[in-house]
Amino acid sequence: MKPVFLYQQWLHEKLHEYTHAVQPPKLRGRKVVMPIHKYGAALIQAYLGGASLNWIAEQIGIPIQRMRRWRQELQFLLVMDWSKSIFSNTFKEKLILNDYSVSQYHTIAAEVSLLEKSLSLSLRSPLYRRFAQLGQRLISQHQNNIDFNSYDLRLFRRLFLFFLCLEYHWPSKAQGQITKNFLPLAKDAVWPNLEQEQWVEPSLAFIQHTVPLSQIRLDLAHQLNETLHRFI
Repeated sequence: MKPVFLYQQWLHEKLHEYTHAVQPPKLRGRKVVMPIHKYGAALIQAYLGGASLNWIAEQIGIPIQRMRRWRQELQFLLVMDWSKSIFSNTFKEKLILNDYSVSQYHTIAAEVSLLEKSLSLSLRSPLYRRFAQLGQRLISQHQNNIDFNSYDLRLFRRLFLFFLCLEYHWPSKAQGQITKNFLPLAKDAVWPNLEQEQWVEPSLAFIQHTVPLSQIRLDLAHQLNETLHRFI
């Protein structure tokens, strides 16, 4: 199964939209008018942190000195900031509404851990608050023998798998709460109520062993390279 990288997919969509736009897009009332390779360079800055500026410049095919100059231009910075806020909303919506396989959650979480830290935190923090609130409510319902809502079960599964994978790639203080409270809830109460669902830990452990972060980086670089070369 092909790895899923949600920012890479979003980058592909935005470059496609930009190349086919009838009118230039506007950011804060300003028209975005720049060559497609410069626009792509602004969007790919989201990987700065997991990747170096040199690596990003190489992907776009420009000298590092030009990249540094672009990063001082107002419009370039506006596109960078816009991309973070728009993708943050898109990511949360996709994660909440869609089901992925265990291996896909593994690569989705790995990509988040490689994104620029302010962006990755803007994804992690609000989603974890929602996950923790949902988990506590389900624990209370389980303790009081109250039937679960099927939507809550599916949403818990999505967020649980994402954060279980994210803690592997990017550990946080939340790991204790997940292990102590939400892992038993998932295993003892949520999964038994999901039809045709096998418990995930054995398959996740196998995936973590066979698909290390080094391989995920190579897969991500390959997909980014395909996207950039298609439009730039």
